Amino acid sequence: MAKDPLAEAGLHFDELNKLRVLEPEAAQKTAGLKEECKEFVDKIGHFQRIVGDLIELVDALAKEAELEKMKAIGARNLLKSVAKQRESQQQQLHALIAEKKMQLERYRIEYDALSKVEAEQSEFIDQFILQK
Repeated sequence: MAKDPLAEAGLHFDELNKLRVLEPEAAQKTAGLKEECKEFVDKIGHFQRIVGDLIELVDALAKEAELEKMKAIGARNLLKSVAKQRESQQQQLHALIAEKKMQLERYRIEYDALSKVEAEQSEFIDQFILQK
């Protein structure tokens, strides 16, 4: 079979009878590869959008978790503060009770002393009246 002089020069005709530098088979493979690359780039773009959405979702969840964590820390600190206030108030009330007990004891002693004075004075009055 005679060799085509154009083929030897690296020139070929495609199915539309256009002059090409590449062989028709290489041109088809190149076109197929170009289409596969386009599909791959589209898939990568779609994957990047999905990953971007996932990252946004994870970031939103992280912010929400951080907010809940801060609320929990605040609630715990408030609870500790209330417990300390309650303990302080309890100590103040114990001190007040002790003070009132001491005051009651002083009043009891004073009452006993005044009762004794009253009894002595009543006895003195009774003796004074009887002597007349």
